[in-house]
Parts: sequence; C-alpha cells; structure tokens
Amino acid sequence: MDDVPPPLLITFVGFQHISLVRIQLIYPALVIQAAGLPISTSVNMLSLSIIALGVAAILQSMKGPVGSGFLCPSCHTGIFLEPSLAAVKLGGMPLVFGMTIVAGIVQAALAPMLRRIRPLLPPEIGGLAVFLVGTNIAAFGCRYVIGVGVKDPVGRDYWLVAGITLAVTVGLNVWGKGQARLYCAIIGIAIGYGAAIITGVLPKEALHVLTEVPLFAVPYIDHGCTFSPNMILPFMVAALAVTLKGIGDITALQRINDAGWVRADLASISRGAFANGLSNMFAGLVGTLGLTPSTASIGLQAATGVSSRVIGFAIGAMLFVLGFLPSVTASLILTPRPVMGAALLFSACFVLISGLQTITSRMLDARRTIVIGLGIASGIAAEIIPTFASNILPAIEPVVSSSIVLGTITALLLNGLFRIGRRDRLKLSLDPTGADQAAELNEFFDAAGRRWGARPDVMVRVAFGIDQAVETIREHCDPEGPIAIEARFDEFNLDVKINYRGVPLDLPEQRPSGRDIMETEIGYRQLAGFMLRKNADRVYSSVKDGTSVLEFHFDH
Repeated sequence: MDDVPPPLLITFVGFQHISLVRIQLIYPALVIQAAGLPISTSVNMLSLSIIALGVAAILQSMKGPVGSGFLCPSCHTGIFLEPSLAAVKLGGMPLVFGMTIVAGIVQAALAPMLRRIRPLLPPEIGGLAVFLVGTNIAAFGCRYVIGVGVKDPVGRDYWLVAGITLAVTVGLNVWGKGQARLYCAIIGIAIGYGAAIITGVLPKEALHVLTEVPLFAVPYIDHGCTFSPNMILPFMVAALAVTLKGIGDITALQRINDAGWVRADLASISRGAFANGLSNMFAGLVGTLGLTPSTASIGLQAATGVSSRVIGFAIGAMLFVLGFLPSVTASLILTPRPVMGAALLFSACFVLISGLQTITSRMLDARRTIVIGLGIASGIAAEIIPTFASNILPAIEPVVSSSIVLGTITALLLNGLFRIGRRDRLKLSLDPTGADQAAELNEFFDAAGRRWGARPDVMVRVAFGIDQAVETIREHCDPEGPIAIEARFDEFNLDVKINYRGVPLDLPEQRPSGRDIMETEIGYRQLAGFMLRKNADRVYSSVKDGTSVLEFHFDH
C-alpha cells in the first residue's frame, strides 16, 4: 500500500476506481429527482458531489490522526438514501444537507470510542455489513442488467451490451495478464459503452445533452442547512450502519494488504471512521448526500492486486478536476444501464466473498450463528420485499426499508442481547487418572472458541499446548487431586492457567543436556518444560500456597 506506481498506472487504475465510484451517483440523482430540481441545479449538485468524493478519497489515504492509510475511495451509499428521501419530503434539500452534517458528527464522535466498544462490534458483524453491501450491489447490478425500471422495453441488444461488458471484464480478470488484468474494469466499461452506441442502446440523441452543458464551470453553493428532531433517529442509525460497514471495509483492506493478517487493527479503523465522519460533514456543507468507503473499489483491489494509497491521492485530484467539468459529469451520468449493471456484478463477486471471509474467520457458536443468520435474513427480506415497511411508523421507515441498515441493526441488537449470560472466563476440572483427556480438552476449547468467536487456528494451538502440558503434569509431576484449568479471553489475548497439587514444572530457556535427560528425572522433566515453551507465546511457572501453577499466554 506504500508503493509509488508509475504515473501511467496511477492514472488508469485511478480512472477504474472513478468509474465504479461514479455509478453510486445514482443515489444523489434519485434524491434530486424526488426534489424536482432543475437541470442546471442538478448538474451543479452532482459536481459538488464529485468534489466531496475527491476530498474523502484524499482524507482516507492519509496516515496520521485522520485517515485509514489505505487506498479507500468513498462513494455515495444506499444507506443514506431512505433517510434522505424522507428528509426531502419533510423539509426539502436543506434538511437533507443539515442532517448529513449531523450524521458526520455522530461518526466522528464514535470513531475514538471504537476500541472501548469493540465487544459490541465483533469482526463478524463488520463482515456481515460488507456482505449485505455486496448483496445490495449485486441486486442493483441484476436490476440494471435485466432492465428493471427501464421506461422502454428492453430486448436482445440491451442484454447483449450487458453480456459483452461482463464477459470482457471477467475474461480479462481471469485469463488476462499484466496490463490487461490491471485495467480489466475500465476496458470492459469502455467496450460496453461503445457497444451501447453501436447497437443504439445509448441513443445518439442522448449524447446531444453534452452540447447543452458547458465544458468548464465553477460549482457554486447557494443552499442553506436546516435540522429536524424527527430525522435525528434515521440519520443516527444510518451513521452507525456506515461506521459498521466501514469497519468491515477497512478490515477487508487489511486482509488484502497483509498476507499474515490475524486481527483487525482498530487504530487504522478508528482513523478511517473519523475521516469518513469529516467527509460527511464536508458533503453536507457543500450540498450532497452522505458518503461511505467504496466496497466496490475494495473488490477491484482484490481482483487486480493494486492497492497503493498513492492512487487515492490521485483519485482525489482527478475527482476535484472533474468537479469543474460539468460536461464530463454529464457523460458519466449517461453511462448505459447494462454497462453499469455488468460493472456492479463484477465488483459484487469480490465484495460478497470478502464479507464471507471476515465472517468465517471466527468460530461461530449457536448465538453468533443466529446473530449472523437473522442479520442476513432480515437484510435480504428488506431487499426483496421493499413494501413490507409501508405500514409502519414514519420515524422508523428509513431504518427498516434499507437492507444494509436493517440487517446490521438486527445483528447489533441480537449481539447485545446474547451477551447476557456469556462468560469470558471458563473453567474445567480434569481427573489425572482419566483415560481420554485429549478429547475432553479439545471439546472444551472448541466450545470456548465458538462462544468467544475466536480464530480457529489459535484455538487448535491452545488445545494442543494445554494437552501437552496436562500430559507432562500427569507423567512427571505426581499430581494429587484434580487438575484445574481456567481460560480467559478478550479480543487480543487468550490466557490459560493450570493449577494442580504436585511437583512444580521448570521452564528452562535452554534445552537440558542429553546426559541429564537420559540419567535424571529432573532432566527429563526440564526437557518437557523446555518443549512447553514452544507451544505458547509466553509461559510462566510458579507455586502459590502449595499449589503449582502454569500460566500460558496466546496472542489472538
């Protein structure tokens, strides 16, 4: 992520990300349509939207108090769509802008608290948010490809354009090499655009719109900002959902950029959430809808392997320039729907898998399985049955009508409920004369790992290390009475304490000599203690009130 690619690579990869980001301009376009704004005002608002996207891309690429430090361009999001449409009905566009600022303030305030509230925001819920975004992107892609919502009947040419775009993009990504694979998205979109013009899917009359828009114009701000208590709840929920989605997005970026990834870096996530909060405050001030990290762009990084954050600064600069070129903005809006749908479907593949990988990176017990399962079910229900929210309270309609918001909030509420009665400290008592201690230990740590949502590889290592320790105690320490095992867990540490009444174990840092091992019981026991050091990140031995204690620490 810290590489500096050649200028040409930066330019073309940057335009690929812009091609994906600009698809999400459909959300402010829908709100513009609902508000009934004139063409000149609409183009100006979209130009301001592009400038806000540029500022957000630069903020996220920064390292320091602000910014995730990854290539993490932002886009408009369906999470803010329903609250914004409700705000338009209640108070017009000024209310949308004012409440977007409020959402940004909520995000910026949440950012420094993420470490403290991390038990309420486990990684699998962040993965769920990314997965639901993937389903949302895939749903939009399918609607665009099939032609749902198109005024005129679609036919063979429409589907041919979608098929060509998707086939070229996928083919270059799977079988292409070098530059062809890197630029698969922008090549596919360009060829699809050309096919749409040739087949008439994009009428030549539509291109005449470009002649009515000036090549260069300075965007202007001529709006105010208003606020309403009735819209606080929907926008706060949207801000929380965007924050959770951001956790999943930046976690996915960490996985992409670190082959040895084991856990989420909350410092980077907090800085990214703070940058997104500032971006939304800026978006509301200049006059557009709320923003979120572009999950589609993250999918593109996973597909191409290009993730230099330097490209983020280039994206910001290019978007800033595009904001002063309304004719280019209009050309982006004219991109044919089948081409947009194919690009979204391609990106959705990698987004969905990224979310699933984050979910399945942890062991899931019955509680967590229900949390994730019902979260997915409620999110999909909101996506495929959009009318089910039509007869509920207007105040919560924006919450339950968004698949991402509803699914995420459902998982959050269930996670909080199921934490009741959950213990982070578990105990087991073993009979030293028992015959099947290994199976009992494996079952104990497997159940503990699922309860805690721990990483499977860590729990396998823990079970093996503690089994070896118990076997050593049984054979060489003459334990009297049961062997007590206590395991404690938080997101970053797993500690296991073994108490027994018997000979204490030495844990030498150096291997005892072969002669000592062969000729003395102490040497043999020291060899066992030396080998136990290899099974954990840290091991301690002590004696307290006549009870021998072994303490194992495992990094999680």
